[in-house]
Amino acid sequence: MPHVLVLAVGNPLRSDDGLAWRTADELQSTTLPAESEIVKVHQLAPELAENVSRAAQVIFVDAAVTGEPGTLSCERVGRSAAESASSHSLTPAALLQLAATLYGVAPTAFLVSVVGKSFEHGESLSPEVEQALPGLVAKIRELIFEAGKEGM
Repeated sequence: MPHVLVLAVGNPLRSDDGLAWRTADELQSTTLPAESEIVKVHQLAPELAENVSRAAQVIFVDAAVTGEPGTLSCERVGRSAAESASSHSLTPAALLQLAATLYGVAPTAFLVSVVGKSFEHGESLSPEVEQALPGLVAKIRELIFEAGKEGM
């Protein structure tokens, strides 16, 4: 069955880099369609291509490093053969391309992020990122439920 895959990328021991994992926890505490799957990872890796290939939509969640702290963004991600396929720098676009190459499928994808302020050792989010968390969760829920309306 087609589903929405949320890939939460980050490190919960590096302050704002833990944003995606915190978001995943918040999402899991809400009611989502049964065909939604949330996966927390430290970094994107080639083996995630199979998970991506089984989804009708993928939502990548990550903390951004440039911009005004606390700023939320959502952008559509297309696949790109020009992107690096190194396991240490795999991008969402490269992962989509890998899924297309290996499995013949590249789902619709979005990157939803909030600009972080601190990436130092620590388990707390900065006040700017903490304040942006409810909006981030709401945006991801909106994308999940819109995907469901489109016949998933």
